Amino acid sequence: MTFSDLPGMLEELTGLFAARIPLTQRPADGYARMRWPKLLPLMKFSVKEYAAPGWGNVFSMATNAMGGKMRLATLVLTPNLGAGVPLLLADVMAMGRKRAAFVEYYDCTAQGAPASALRRAAAEFRPLPDYPEKSAWYVSERAPYSLIKGGSDDDALLRMLEGSLRAYAEDCAQAVPGGAGNLAGLETFIDRMVREGNPSSAALTRVLGKSGAEIFFRTAVMPAVYQPANG
Repeated sequence: MTFSDLPGMLEELTGLFAARIPLTQRPADGYARMRWPKLLPLMKFSVKEYAAPGWGNVFSMATNAMGGKMRLATLVLTPNLGAGVPLLLADVMAMGRKRAAFVEYYDCTAQGAPASALRRAAAEFRPLPDYPEKSAWYVSERAPYSLIKGGSDDDALLRMLEGSLRAYAEDCAQAVPGGAGNLAGLETFIDRMVREGNPSSAALTRVLGKSGAEIFFRTAVMPAVYQPANG
């Protein structure tokens, strides 16, 4: 797993989760390969979607931007079948020697997720340098064990990403399934992500238009309603 191969990184991180929570890849239809603009594209997207029966949905997207000068990876794990765990949004950026690795947890559960493994992982990697980010409404919504890191130590950031995914998979494997009360908070949060903005809003709106970007977000990126493998 390296910053020079972000699609490969997404495959490995997804695999760490799939080792505990089995996944089935869904057809991404027209979203699998997107580009903008279509002639001489400045942004190219590679999308994969997965169903985790009994748990929820997983989404990954590798992006080449600025003609390949900036590379991005996004992984979203949405527990939309009611498990008592937070939603996980991981974002990775590589541009020249600049690095950023965000592991964001959003606890939408009714009673609050125990997140014991996540808290242990956060304590281990908390000393890594913080990455300065712009203010946004969702920053204050993050769980305190989220990690927003940067710096020049690739190996440490990669260990953080791997350790975080292993911890999340562990908590998900031990979570009590089927908490209907957890879904209301998740739906509200996803609604805010669409209406108040999310990290990919601007890029997706350029590619798909406003209504197309909303449909993509709600059905692929972060679906509040479970999307089955054959859906």
